[in-house]
Amino acid sequence: MWAVQYHRYGNPEVMRLEQTEAPTLRTGEVLLETISSGVSGIDALYRSGQLRLHGVGFPKQPGFDALGIIRESRIPGIEPGRWAWTVLGIEPFKTRGTAVQFLSLDAGRLGLFPPGFAPDVDAGALPLGALTAWRALTHSARPQPGDRLLIVGAGGPVGTSLIQLARYLGHEIDAVAGQAALTLCGSLGAEHALRHSTEQATELQSTQRYDKVFVAAGRAEDWLGAAKPGGQVIVIRGDVWLSAIPQALKMRRRLTPIAAGHDATALTRLAELHAADHLRPVVGRTYSLQELPTAHAELSVGGTVGGRLVVH
Repeated sequence: MWAVQYHRYGNPEVMRLEQTEAPTLRTGEVLLETISSGVSGIDALYRSGQLRLHGVGFPKQPGFDALGIIRESRIPGIEPGRWAWTVLGIEPFKTRGTAVQFLSLDAGRLGLFPPGFAPDVDAGALPLGALTAWRALTHSARPQPGDRLLIVGAGGPVGTSLIQLARYLGHEIDAVAGQAALTLCGSLGAEHALRHSTEQATELQSTQRYDKVFVAAGRAEDWLGAAKPGGQVIVIRGDVWLSAIPQALKMRRRLTPIAAGHDATALTRLAELHAADHLRPVVGRTYSLQELPTAHAELSVGGTVGGRLVVH
């Protein structure tokens, strides 16, 4: 099978499209042929060697999530031909990724679409961001009726999913995003959308208005004052969370980090919501497999609305 691999840590050009052995299917697993996958910041940290939790030795494969078709199944009740998502999560003893032709997956890393439903290739931009957003809402924040919610960095893959899922769950939400994403945030369901780096956004940082603040981009400490005293600030990136702890303690704000994990039940629920048109992908740019190094290089530039999609 084909696979994108890298044999040393380094810049995006270390990744190469190569031939390698297909995975061996075991009892309790399915063989997923991947159709598309996303590009994430944590994946770039792995590839560069800044975060060394990606197995022991080389070659390593990039990618955390994928959309695909089940070609073979050794799990009772799951038939070949069904569409599925996967989020691998952190696998410290494995070097595999999702930018590969085939993946062997157990039921714990499999999100199933309804039988007979075939998603568009763009749905491959959703799994990691949507699962992170779902966990932030339902596991960490757990907002109550009447709570005021704010998303900072609402134009990215986590932010656009947060808006849609919060609205689906019946919550009103405000958004802070780049200029290019403001209209999109409104169309997805944000009640108010403000452009970051403006006087209005700066004033919002000290309003103590919100019960829950989700920081999907930028510095968490800048937004602690937007939360009410005793309010909660949910942070997507671990490195941003750590730097904000001292200020959060001083200001009496609850600071909570969140990661996607690989919850199959939640992934299947999100697949059902996508099939029912309650959750749609927002794709900022699409790449071929050969352009994956470009996709990684452009992560640091920013400015893209939605996710980055790699079509296999």
